[in-house]
Amino acid sequence: MSFSNEQIAAIQHVNGPALVLAGPGSGKTTVITHRIMHLLSLGVPPDKILVITFTKDAATEMEARFKKLLTENPRKSQKNTSGVPIISAAGSLSERSVSEESGSQVTFGTFHSIFFYILRLRYNLSFKNIITDRNKTLLLRELTSREQIDSSYDTDFFRLFLSEISKYKSMGEESSSFRSKLIDNDKFLRILSSYQSELKAQRLLDFDDMLLLCHKLFVNEPEEKKLWQSKFSFILVDEFQDINPVQYSIIRMLAEPENNLFIVGDDDQSIYRFRGAEPSIMLGFEKDYPKARRILLSNNYRSQSEIVSFARNVVSHNKQRFPKDIKAAKGPGAVTLYYRSDTTASEYAQVLRNIKKELNSGVPLKEIAILFRTETIIRPLLSELNRMEIPFVLKNKVKNIYESSTAEDIISYIRLSENMGTRADFLRIMNKPLRYISRTAVSERDMSFEKLKKYYSRSLKMQNTIDLFLQDLRTIRKLPTFAAMIYIRKRMGYESYLEDYSKENHVNIKKLHDIMDEMEESAKSFPDKKEWLHYVESYGEDLKNDKSEAADGLRLMTFHSSKGLEFDIVHLVDINEGIVPYSKAVTPEDLEEERRAFYVALTRARKEFHIYFTEQRYSKHCSPSRFILEGLKEK
Repeated sequence: MSFSNEQIAAIQHVNGPALVLAGPGSGKTTVITHRIMHLLSLGVPPDKILVITFTKDAATEMEARFKKLLTENPRKSQKNTSGVPIISAAGSLSERSVSEESGSQVTFGTFHSIFFYILRLRYNLSFKNIITDRNKTLLLRELTSREQIDSSYDTDFFRLFLSEISKYKSMGEESSSFRSKLIDNDKFLRILSSYQSELKAQRLLDFDDMLLLCHKLFVNEPEEKKLWQSKFSFILVDEFQDINPVQYSIIRMLAEPENNLFIVGDDDQSIYRFRGAEPSIMLGFEKDYPKARRILLSNNYRSQSEIVSFARNVVSHNKQRFPKDIKAAKGPGAVTLYYRSDTTASEYAQVLRNIKKELNSGVPLKEIAILFRTETIIRPLLSELNRMEIPFVLKNKVKNIYESSTAEDIISYIRLSENMGTRADFLRIMNKPLRYISRTAVSERDMSFEKLKKYYSRSLKMQNTIDLFLQDLRTIRKLPTFAAMIYIRKRMGYESYLEDYSKENHVNIKKLHDIMDEMEESAKSFPDKKEWLHYVESYGEDLKNDKSEAADGLRLMTFHSSKGLEFDIVHLVDINEGIVPYSKAVTPEDLEEERRAFYVALTRARKEFHIYFTEQRYSKHCSPSRFILEGLKEK
């Protein structure tokens, strides 16, 4: 294998801190594994080497690559005379998280697996002390209900809440500046305090607590810190741009006093600020370590030059970054195409036409990817893929929009208008908007409007309210599905009800509007309401039966989930302002992160990328993303 001068410089770096800037497709895993081999060839004991990654998959791949390299080059590590294996299985939180024999092995692991191993030995913990995701959600459900927070209108509420808790904890000393975007900040802090109290009472930890507890251990017990400092003399950290303040503080303590800290990453691919990652840590590394050697891996061995050039033009508009000139080692020959469509329906039709052409020309399904900013925007595309029987692998679980509380309200209205409704449907929407109908008035299983009017026979006002409700349902019955939804939303006051509800419960009203917009879009294809209800039911079945476990299939995933992967052809859909960059990205820091996410998506492509944007979305005017123009013009 031949190496560039930059790769050789990184591989042969031995003592002192080093900052390796590794762009997309630059061979960073090769550099890390060969550097380990170089250290071993110099006589460094394997048990003195620690390799840290961010994910179990990355740790497993790194370990496998190193093992293969070791097998192929036994002479290069001949100075390792321990006579025992030098591979550990620290890729996951299992009983072999960090091998019990790690005293004679190179240690590979995630931050969590390494730090939990340290905690296990010090505090006699076991894996039973780690709270499960399910139990975290159940606990938060109970705690939020105590604060009278209704999360039913946001299907992602608890996932986002857990993400906010994680970000809060990862900020360490800076956590006082944290502000919840989901709920009132005082409520967030009260819930967090109760959450931590419950964990402590049950002697449980979540993943973030592992970091905090390990940090506290090193700060409060210097002898324990010295024990681990003496164990690891050489520390290598992959994907360093994703590190958070607590992780960095622990690693800095662990690396002392030799400071043989070899960090590899790409500041242009830092896209996890919402999880607590802090890009400024990598940008400030040389201030913390003035003697650090900076090495730029400037060759992209993955993508052809047209792709590299476009992506480089985009990301160069960011100000908070290391200047770098990435070049394509493969040279020119890439296909870069741009498509303007009238609507999302015509956009997705174009995507599918292009994919069919690619399949007919012999491109394997697994070498084609559709990438998108968020999974919510491609739900209609999934239906078309199922209809056309094109196998696909869905990396991100897509929520069923029709299981959201907002959708279920609309469905109940339509079912009632078609005389298909149940008592549960009526109870669901009878006070949305508020009509002051008492639940006791609907106590019988076979409720009817006649019985309801009889219950309120002494109230002329309630009689009129019920008559108006009944008249509205009759009007809905006469309208096609799309018009019926508009009537419910605007004329019947359902949207006003949602806006009042969102203010009281700190719910993001835009999400609720987006759900109704998407439902209305789907309704345009099904004027008959019974046919639309059948579509809703079949859509749920399609999601349950997706091919996400299939070995072969078209790849669909978010920009974020595509990080680390590569494909021959990449289709980037819905590249419109408000989506890319996201409408809530208003600060300079947010906008730069959006640009980095787009950069990550672009650089997944080896041979082709196709960018799609629309002039209308949900009957509203759209503009193409500013990032497209940035990519077309060199700065």
